[in-house]
Amino acid sequence: MEKPRKGKSKGRTPLFEDSFKIAVAREYILGDYSASQVGKKYNLNSDNVFYFVKWYNKHHPDPAPETSSPAELTPSNTAKLEEELALAKLKITALEMLIRNAEREMGVDIVKKPGTKQ
Repeated sequence: MEKPRKGKSKGRTPLFEDSFKIAVAREYILGDYSASQVGKKYNLNSDNVFYFVKWYNKHHPDPAPETSSPAELTPSNTAKLEEELALAKLKITALEMLIRNAEREMGVDIVKKPGTKQ
């Protein structure tokens, strides 16, 4: 059970913990399931699911989408990006050599040739 909210000294104690409400609401909001399907999964009725979604939107509003500007290319960023690019090219070359060696040793074409019929 969760503690009653600040300032509420009277009244019933909440039946469901906040973490459970969040889980149910997020599954309904982000998932491809109806309220009755989510309710059936958690042994609730669809009214509870809708209540949890309303509660979630009230207590955990989505942050306003930030307008992000493209990253500025500073000399340090450029150097870092060039290093990552060089490492990626090196990795691609190593994998291509590995495939060529495996094809030669096994005598089997590993890479699919373009335009071949299946």
